[in-house]
Amino acid sequence: MAVVAIYAACNIACSSGTGAPAGSSGPVLAPPDGLGLQPVLTPDFSAMGASVAEQMQDRYASLTGAVADGDATPARLASAYGEMGNLLLAARETGMAEAYYVNAQTLAPGDRRWSHLLGHVYRNQGPLAKAVPALEHALQLDPSGLATLVRLGDVHLARGQPAEAAPLFARALTLDPNSAAAWFG
Repeated sequence: MAVVAIYAACNIACSSGTGAPAGSSGPVLAPPDGLGLQPVLTPDFSAMGASVAEQMQDRYASLTGAVADGDATPARLASAYGEMGNLLLAARETGMAEAYYVNAQTLAPGDRRWSHLLGHVYRNQGPLAKAVPALEHALQLDPSGLATLVRLGDVHLARGQPAEAAPLFARALTLDPNSAAAWFG
């Protein structure tokens, strides 16, 4: 519910809805050494409404605490990166959310959430070719993931590949015959 509130507030309060472009400058949070993670941009909290900024700052403080803790487990770090990515995605900062989700997926490759959400980011901002392996990975981890089946089908349709999309929508309909998204696909 908090993410919904942040999403609604950011639609009103955030000055930038496109995310940080690749290569943009700004404060960066360096990852812990030796884990193969990417540095992530620090959100511009000043461009947000007060309640949204407070929630983002709290989540970001949790992340920086986990990164600074030399004993933080990969699961704790994955959760901290992924949850920050969730807030950024809700705030329509997809460009910035990408690196957070990449780190979460790297740290917890068996957690379908991060692959699914990373695929969602690529589906919305591109490149679509990167959405396919992310969503396929999420589907391998949870073959009955209705949302993942539909999103992957949508990506194939957007790429002009209806033959690849059709079986995904058909599988989705076997899971939920009332799924409007699967019927639409």
